[in-house]
Amino acid sequence: MTPTSEGAYFDRLVADTGEFNPFEDRAWDVFAARFAGVTNGTSALRVLDIGCGTGASKRIYAARASTYVGVDLSLGALRVAHGRHRSNAWLQADGTRLPFRDDSFDVAALSSVLHHVPDMMGMLNEARRVVRPGGLVFAFDPNVFHPAMALFRHPGSPLYSAEGVSPHEQPLRPRVLRDAFRNARLTAVGQRCQSDLPYRAVAPKGLQRLLRAYNAADWAWERIGAGRWFGAFVITWGRRPEAGL
Repeated sequence: MTPTSEGAYFDRLVADTGEFNPFEDRAWDVFAARFAGVTNGTSALRVLDIGCGTGASKRIYAARASTYVGVDLSLGALRVAHGRHRSNAWLQADGTRLPFRDDSFDVAALSSVLHHVPDMMGMLNEARRVVRPGGLVFAFDPNVFHPAMALFRHPGSPLYSAEGVSPHEQPLRPRVLRDAFRNARLTAVGQRCQSDLPYRAVAPKGLQRLLRAYNAADWAWERIGAGRWFGAFVITWGRRPEAGL
């Protein structure tokens, strides 16, 4: 991910719309519940949110965080985040070159960002570096095996449209994410696909009129159990080994 590509794309998007928040509140609450489960309800965590955008993803981590720091490539997005949450630190930074010392955080959260970066391993290695031994790396990304993602967001699909897609963006295979976490020398790697994540806006704009039907179908997809394996997003986590391991 480079400031001249992904960062510039989101700068333009925020300048045009004033926001980047594709989800309804309930979707953020679902992610927050998954995060709480992975952390076993632990609170007072020092959280670094990589790919924080305009600050919407803070909702996932806030209840468990004593310290929250958001970083993003998009300065425009960070200005919006700072305007809304002045008590937090918001920094422009590349997730593959984080400006923090080793062992600075309890959690490095990769908020729907790995599917935007060519250097996934570079970002995961940096996330591992900045968390303490035993600390958590937590990520969520679109799942290529979800029907809508495969049809409308995978470049190989005949229905693919580049409208609303950033330069390096594409959905990922769950196996690719699991392998990447393990290759970054993270342990206790876990994963759970998740649907029932209602959108408030999508691109291409022609699909917006179908959004209510999509959200209802995705709710049902989760309720029948398909979301666990073929959900719209893949939630992946792992821990930095304890010191000496």
